[in-house]
Amino acid sequence: MKILKYIYATVTGTLIMSLSSCELAKDLDDYEPNYALDADKAIVDEASAELALAGVYSGFRQRSSSGGIPEIYLVPSLMSGSMINNSLFNNTAEVLGYVNNNPIAIGATSGLGVYTCMYDIVNRCNWLIEKVEVLSENAFTTPNRKTEILAETRAVRATANFYLLRLFGQFYDTTSEYGITLRTEPARSDEAFPRNTVTEVYDAIIADLDEAIAGAPDLRAKYYVNKTYARGLKAKVLLYKGDYAAAASLAGAVIESSGPDFALAADYAGIFTDHSTPALFDSPEILFASKGEPQAGVGMGNFTGFWASIAPGYITFGEQSMTVGGQDITHDGERITSTTFDADIMGIDTYKGNAENGDQYEMVYHLRMAEVYLIYAEAAVRGNNSVTTEALEALNAVRIRVGATSTGGDGFEIYPATITPEQFLTAVRIEKYVEFGTEMGEEWFDLVRYHFVDGLDITAIKPSATDPDKYILPIDGNTIEAGGNVVKQNPGY
Repeated sequence: MKILKYIYATVTGTLIMSLSSCELAKDLDDYEPNYALDADKAIVDEASAELALAGVYSGFRQRSSSGGIPEIYLVPSLMSGSMINNSLFNNTAEVLGYVNNNPIAIGATSGLGVYTCMYDIVNRCNWLIEKVEVLSENAFTTPNRKTEILAETRAVRATANFYLLRLFGQFYDTTSEYGITLRTEPARSDEAFPRNTVTEVYDAIIADLDEAIAGAPDLRAKYYVNKTYARGLKAKVLLYKGDYAAAASLAGAVIESSGPDFALAADYAGIFTDHSTPALFDSPEILFASKGEPQAGVGMGNFTGFWASIAPGYITFGEQSMTVGGQDITHDGERITSTTFDADIMGIDTYKGNAENGDQYEMVYHLRMAEVYLIYAEAAVRGNNSVTTEALEALNAVRIRVGATSTGGDGFEIYPATITPEQFLTAVRIEKYVEFGTEMGEEWFDLVRYHFVDGLDITAIKPSATDPDKYILPIDGNTIEAGGNVVKQNPGY
């Protein structure tokens, strides 16, 4: 098999760098892409570097069927039960495996698509970093742009590696050998490399984010990475790693020092529901999101319904409550219902305003400010083993902006100071489920984290989730075989 190191130039001029053929279980020896430039010759100045960077960002856009997007965002929600497969259109053994928490290990086209899609992004990043690093400063007319491009690219690489680790690695165990395979150089051969440990992967992600924090732009647009996103994502990675003091410190700094460009949006529904203009891309809530212009096929609202539908239980989840200090605190007010609608036989769509408007703007939300507040709240309580005033304020701030009251009665209220640490952590998990459920699959990774950290019985929430080995996905067996069995399969598969 030969390695494809082309940068694809579409008719709009965007350059996209390809994935090594060793990631695929088929021979591509005779394949030469149209509209392609050799990566060794394509990046020669600021303009060509910008085009290649656009190709890096485009990796998060929707592909063809089973191309990895949108599956990477939807599969975790099938695992959690907040989404269900569309029984009329999507009833394959693979999808039912996700629904039943027993993913298939061979022939998983969506799983393979996710795996190769994220490594495609990593490989694009590696080509761009290698070629830009050797360019002189004189090749760039914009001051400091070389440093910014490298920093943005490293933040994207960190994002892709984090997504891979959560889905395919034992991210919950820093002593585990089952991380992912780290690639820091462009693929130039079909050689497969063994997996890195979970700690090595976390260290690599954090190193990339540190570079991004130091060199990324303050803000170009919300659909490009920036310093604030890099800091927020690092806080999230530290939370997953179990470094709670550092996660709380960094998340708190993001909340306190990010300014008006990055803040909780006053109108929650407005983050998602105005799809008639590009103003959708300007919400202060967004730290980083992938942009979809009309008919671009980007955004969760374009995916849900046909491939998967919002589970009825998720729609009614907000009506449930937990008892704290004698109060019955309802999970939600109108967040879930304000961002979903009935799409007839297609199920329930989410994050769309008008189902019949063909010119809709869409986004995939990689990180929002509300999550930074909840990262801070969880990390602060885990780090202190007590509910601090600041942690409680952060949790309640997310509720207050969507209408929670403080009368001290039952219903959609803020959480009282009498809440215990155990209740508080449950409240954070519930709040994230309501706030982000079906958005990026975050609720599934929270269940897994809480299981391994706190002993949460996931079967009480998703009865079919009986095997902890199956809480992460298998690497497709065909890919492992194509790589000469160098990559070890996850336990239990």
